[in-house]
Amino acid sequence: MDQGYESQTTWHCHCIPLTHHLVCYFSCSPDQATMMGKVPSFSPGSTASSALPGYIALCLTLQVHRLVSAQFTVTGPDHPVTASIGGEAILPCHLSPRMSAENMEVRWFRSQFSPAVHLYHDGQDQYGEQMPEYRERTELLKDDITNGSVSLRIRNIRPSDDGQYKCFFQSGVSYEDAMLELWVAGQ
Repeated sequence: MDQGYESQTTWHCHCIPLTHHLVCYFSCSPDQATMMGKVPSFSPGSTASSALPGYIALCLTLQVHRLVSAQFTVTGPDHPVTASIGGEAILPCHLSPRMSAENMEVRWFRSQFSPAVHLYHDGQDQYGEQMPEYRERTELLKDDITNGSVSLRIRNIRPSDDGQYKCFFQSGVSYEDAMLELWVAGQ
């Protein structure tokens, strides 16, 4: 009796934590997938056979996504930014390689993707999704945005501003982010 593809293939589940969701997919090794030119066979009651096209489509989609998301990286300072209560902080962030971010979404946020600390989209600042505690205190410094460099200025620093921030860039389906730390002195 010919053994089917299902009994000879080991599926592996991989999960990747992204900025605002977790992506899980299944894969098998290339040598298992090709089966030396054999066409996979499944028993009629096999649950894996009905799910196989979905697994393949998901894996292909994720491989394309991996290539697309690797078009740029986002970097910030490798040390915490320090600011005093009542003063201002400038959190720098930039794309590598250098490219214009004028037509990208640039989002600064804390622990949750939304609402944002500051949001730039469609070539302008967007305040409808801004956290109330940052209203009229933030400014995206765009002097060097054509080189992929933006900084977030936060005025009138408060003790609650202390902590982690994420700088997120998105262009089409490509996106990356970087984590920064703000230390508020004099608390």
